[in-house]
Amino acid sequence: MKELLNSVIQVKRLLDLKEADSICIKGFFVITQSNIEFIEVMYDNNIIDVLSIGDPDNIKNIFKEDINHFIDEKVHLEIRTGGINCYFETINDFLNGNKFKLKNELFYIAENDYYSEEPTIGNDFVNNYNKNIELIDFLRSLSHTNYLVGNQLKYYFYRISNSIVEIDIKYSVQDLDFFSELEGFQELKNEFSDPISHKDKKELFINELVNFIENNSSEYLTIVKNWKTILNYYGKSYKLYLAGFSFEKIKTSSNEHFQKLLDRIYDSISKVSGYIFGIPIGFILLLNYFDYTGLLIFKNIVILVLSVLFFVLIWHILLKNIKESIDVIEEDIEGFIILISTVAVLNPIKEKLENLKMKSIKKQRNKLKIVKVITIAIFALTVIVFSYIFLDISIYL
Repeated sequence: MKELLNSVIQVKRLLDLKEADSICIKGFFVITQSNIEFIEVMYDNNIIDVLSIGDPDNIKNIFKEDINHFIDEKVHLEIRTGGINCYFETINDFLNGNKFKLKNELFYIAENDYYSEEPTIGNDFVNNYNKNIELIDFLRSLSHTNYLVGNQLKYYFYRISNSIVEIDIKYSVQDLDFFSELEGFQELKNEFSDPISHKDKKELFINELVNFIENNSSEYLTIVKNWKTILNYYGKSYKLYLAGFSFEKIKTSSNEHFQKLLDRIYDSISKVSGYIFGIPIGFILLLNYFDYTGLLIFKNIVILVLSVLFFVLIWHILLKNIKESIDVIEEDIEGFIILISTVAVLNPIKEKLENLKMKSIKKQRNKLKIVKVITIAIFALTVIVFSYIFLDISIYL
């Protein structure tokens, strides 16, 4: 077939064309030593009629065994190209025979003089046609079933809700211009070939494709024109899928971290609660050791000094440590919130952390303030008691 097609192409390019259609080509041709072999190949395949035109009154058929007698003479050729399944006179003829699949890698289109076996810089029609076929083949691999009768092709996708979505593959020669910027098939095929995640990726893409069809149109060209949009939807869905896939792991580690924060908060709660009761008792004990008769002035001074030291110890060490501990916990919470804020599926954990920060931490700070107020109040009471004993009793003894 290749030898025959090549012979037809070489002769057609040299033919003084008179008439051409989907069935045959007719014209005048000068037979030479360099091209006679092409004529002989067509004779062997019984697709050519050669007529002598030297004598207009005596036009006759030239048979293969006589063709050598007409070297360097002009003859009339009629080549029956309709019998060559890889020869197409027009682009429309080519599409009619290869609407949804390229049936033969070897082909020739006379209208744009494109021969698949010849190296070319590029042909816009063929390039766009190849992308079109690649997309059709890609959609076929995704569809659950299809319907093909003649030049009518439909792909069907089934929904879990038992609804059916279809894509009607219709396009014309002019529509192929829309395929010039269509890209991304090979990348998707490579993704779908991943033995681990190919099923999930494929289902995600099908889901986005079906959603687009349901919200827009089932027309093939609408999908082509919005191909980048569909890819973007798929990309976003896949990112969310990855976040969901790792959610349990993140959730587990987040809950562990969350529990540690709670433990630290409750630890600070127990400390603050203990100080609420312990500080007054400590000062009461000191108050109890005062000499209210005013006779033992030195003892009272010593107790006052101990009260001051006790206050400094509580205020600048114990309460300060609790405050710093609460500050560190709050910083940890804020840092963890920032860490997971970009992952939408982790919003529940983020809300828990924000609630922890706004309520639990705030409560701890309020309790700490109460302890500080009590500490100041009891220390002030200690000073007042000492002053009363010293001024009203000891001096006037």
